[in-house]
Amino acid sequence: MEQLDQQNVFDPFLAWKDMYDKTESYWGKVIGENMNREEFSQWMGKVLNMNLQYQQVVNDTTTRYFGQLNIPSKDDISNVASLVVNVEEKVEELEDRFDVLEDATSANANLKKEFTKLKSDVKSVEKKVDRVLTLLENQEKLQIKLQEQLQAQLQEQIREQSQQLQAQLEDLQEQSEAAVSSEPVNK
Repeated sequence: MEQLDQQNVFDPFLAWKDMYDKTESYWGKVIGENMNREEFSQWMGKVLNMNLQYQQVVNDTTTRYFGQLNIPSKDDISNVASLVVNVEEKVEELEDRFDVLEDATSANANLKKEFTKLKSDVKSVEKKVDRVLTLLENQEKLQIKLQEQLQAQLQEQIREQSQQLQAQLEDLQEQSEAAVSSEPVNK
């Protein structure tokens, strides 16, 4: 009697598994057939091409936007960094020359005073260059943050377009099923 009661008990998990297996099998075949079509490949190529074009537009727009806001691009920062390195090398070369000059003219007190003043000016310039580099790094961080925000917006738009395309695919599928079910059976 106990076995009979266990066999008549409705198991919702088995029902759900059976429904899942049937649905997955059906949709797997339908999607597989659609993905093997030439039209699907062409459509997927168009979607990928559209995404690449959109990415290029975002990059171009970002560059122009930063240009209008006077925010330097990576190339601008790289150029400034290169110029700063060149300036530092020239400053070091000048310091070396002044060291040689100082040794040669140690008797001249006025020249020594001017040299000391020049050294402090060079240090002041170095501090200003360091501040410029810090500001440029901060601007680069801001640029990266803005690019990340633009990327997030782009991903959201792609996700929305993907959902719209999925909805259209489902509508087409329903229309296809409705058309198949409404066709008269030939005997």
